[in-house]
Amino acid sequence: MRMKSILRALNYLEEGALAVGLLGLAVMTFIEVITRYVFSHSFTWFEEFARYFALFLTFLGASLGVKYGMHFSMDFVVSRVSYRLGNLMRVLTYLIAAVLFAAIAWLAWERAMQLKRFGTTSAAMGLPMFWAYLPIAVFGGTMVLRFIHQVYRHGLAMIRNEPLGGAPQEQER
Repeated sequence: MRMKSILRALNYLEEGALAVGLLGLAVMTFIEVITRYVFSHSFTWFEEFARYFALFLTFLGASLGVKYGMHFSMDFVVSRVSYRLGNLMRVLTYLIAAVLFAAIAWLAWERAMQLKRFGTTSAAMGLPMFWAYLPIAVFGGTMVLRFIHQVYRHGLAMIRNEPLGGAPQEQER
């Protein structure tokens, strides 16, 4: 029970961070446009910040997309075969995706640590560049965990020869 409440709190934190981040980025972009075109003043750091923050939000959103089953998928064949075979196909798909994102997360981590060793900083903000690569590594890792969770769920359904319909959040709540 305690673990479930911790996971629920983490879920709200992730979703809240994404919502506040997107809203904040939109407001900051609006302010930048106003200051640039009305007052003829531009913040030199904003474009760089917006790029890195959008990267952060993109990978956070992609991780949540895995959790809620919101990524693009083609299930024409999967929906027309037996429950066992359909779940097996999903298990294999999620395993391949987990391996792919594990490689992406590892390579992003390696690149971030390389940039940290070199002491590379961004041009406008002077931000250490390894911070720009960490969201790829961190949220790539969370995507791996979420894909493995999907493998577990569909694997159990495959063994039991049960359907596993609906989005993942419907079964977890």
